[in-house]
Amino acid sequence: MDDKKPEIVIGLAGPAGTDLHGLAQSFEEKMSPFGYRCRQIRVSQLIQEFCDAPLNARIQSAKHDEKVRHLMAAGDALRKQVGRGDALIPLVVASIRSARQGFLGGSVLTTDIPDDATGQGSGSEDAPSAVPADQACYIINSLKHPDEVRELRRIYGENFILVSGFASHTERMGNLCELIAKSHTSTQNDKFKNGAQELINWDAQRPGEKLGQNLRDTFHLADFFIRVSGDYEREVERFLDLLFGNPYYTPRFDEFHMFEAKAKSYRSADLSRQVGAVIVDQANAMVASGCNEVPIAGGGSYWPDEDKAYDNRDHVKRRDYNAVKKYEIIEEMISFMADQGVMQLNEESSATEVVERLLFGSSSTKFKDLRVSNLIEFGRVVHAEMNAVTEAARRGIAIGGGTLYCTTFPCHMCARHVIAAGIRKVVYIEPYPKSMTADLYDESVTIDGDSGRDAEDERSPHPKVSFEPFEGVAPSIYTDLYKAGTRKNNRGYTVNWTRQSARPKSIRTGAAHLSLEAPLFKQLEELREVSLKEVQGK
Repeated sequence: MDDKKPEIVIGLAGPAGTDLHGLAQSFEEKMSPFGYRCRQIRVSQLIQEFCDAPLNARIQSAKHDEKVRHLMAAGDALRKQVGRGDALIPLVVASIRSARQGFLGGSVLTTDIPDDATGQGSGSEDAPSAVPADQACYIINSLKHPDEVRELRRIYGENFILVSGFASHTERMGNLCELIAKSHTSTQNDKFKNGAQELINWDAQRPGEKLGQNLRDTFHLADFFIRVSGDYEREVERFLDLLFGNPYYTPRFDEFHMFEAKAKSYRSADLSRQVGAVIVDQANAMVASGCNEVPIAGGGSYWPDEDKAYDNRDHVKRRDYNAVKKYEIIEEMISFMADQGVMQLNEESSATEVVERLLFGSSSTKFKDLRVSNLIEFGRVVHAEMNAVTEAARRGIAIGGGTLYCTTFPCHMCARHVIAAGIRKVVYIEPYPKSMTADLYDESVTIDGDSGRDAEDERSPHPKVSFEPFEGVAPSIYTDLYKAGTRKNNRGYTVNWTRQSARPKSIRTGAAHLSLEAPLFKQLEELREVSLKEVQGK
């Protein structure tokens, strides 16, 4: 067996205000017992080094809030230059190759973009780092666009691991306000709440910006989710032990049930997305499950095993009725306003042509952020959460006080039924921006731990339903990490597992990723320095 341990690339993702720097430090410290050397790569620093002199000077002298805004705008500008969401990955890969060369005994490590970032010299296809470094880990802080994650997975395969860290909105606001206030030499943190909230909103996703920073669609792609508060270092340690094959760890309740929900989602034939849900009782036993699927008379939803002549799922009818109905509603509204003289259509435009431009023209990305474009009540499918609730009702199973695990945050229509059913807690992975649960049911729910179950709520005859982000090993790598290796020797005694001798599970030791890195340096030639003018007013 090859004694070398493979290179590992850990990408971090997390909403603004989360202490990802501390999380990166924790990973670096906890990788040391496994014999790994780590190099942290700060993407914000790479962005800054691609800014022109006036913008760089402005960033260096700026207060914290302005500095973050400039860096966010500069990152968006670089993506727009080349028309790709993964435009920053060539910069990241250049830094990885520079770090690798240092590990192999080459150049001194630096945080600057290496000379080979132009496609010349040590980082080019003929670079001396034609072999991976032994026991090397590269920690990327942080990723903000789903295309970045997809590109890193294409290059590094199972050697790339995405870790998403989070904290409650209250904690993140507090962290940001403190950083901003400190940079303004102020002790009045509350003065900066509006600025902190603006940064959080921009970080999640700017309306109408397809290539802009988009943490909302990046976060849920993770292999591991961790709450970055309290004694989270233990969770980092546990995850790494799992990654390196500790055979004595087994799944926690949340991990097991979310894996069940994910498995259930694969049964859905919905044209938009696959969502799964399971309900567990207070003893953590699963009592009902469901996915988003068209209901069938008699109870439940369609299965492919049934007679094809009676299959009435959306793909058989060849349309998404919700999308079709939204088109008709918008067309009806425009025709009505034109007929009533509220608006005028020119001679060359009909209501249908206006709808076509809104939904599929140059303004379509911005139009999709409007509430009228996010209507969801015309779909034929029963949502996963409701499918689980109705299954319990159909079988006469009580679910009051139970927990619902759902792969996606419930929409407001499902949330009201979850509340009415007496569900005590909802655990989810993927956010759902269309949901108006917080707006419509603020008196009945707490979300992401904010305003949690305080003493007053516990004494209330109607305690709030807690909607909480999932923590732990994601369903995507659940089987890889929990499939046990050897646990006993031929005498029947447990085998000894140590971090020093452990090797990562399901991670290759080859060098295939090196050949996939090299072509990215040519993409760097497409990037130019971002100017101050490009980010002003953003």
